[in-house]
Amino acid sequence: MNEQTITYLTDVVMLTVVVQRDQSEVIVDAAREVGVTTGAAGYFAKGIGIRERLGLLGLAVEVERAVISMLVPTDQQEVVIDHIYRAGKLDAPGMGYIYATPLEKLAVYVPESMKEQLEEPEASVR
Repeated sequence: MNEQTITYLTDVVMLTVVVQRDQSEVIVDAAREVGVTTGAAGYFAKGIGIRERLGLLGLAVEVERAVISMLVPTDQQEVVIDHIYRAGKLDAPGMGYIYATPLEKLAVYVPESMKEQLEEPEASVR
């Protein structure tokens, strides 16, 4: 039987960005600009809140949102959040929001060439 070891990364956060549907590409591009290479998972969701009551005669207005999640090293989260916030114009009402969720550990395939870099004292790999 082939004995495999699991590499756990521990200094990782998941950033989740909720924006207007047509802004998803702007968010992904902004993340790439600052070096996010893990890719992003995106899906569409229906938003609820005050805007759904703003339709004609108080009827509900469909508000579709894009939800984009990406994994980022903890030490890069401030730079990534700042860049996404500015690129997505999240400082305007109704444009969306971003939040970070710390991950206890992440099990993922890591190529042998990268494991050597991660095993240096300043990296957190178990």
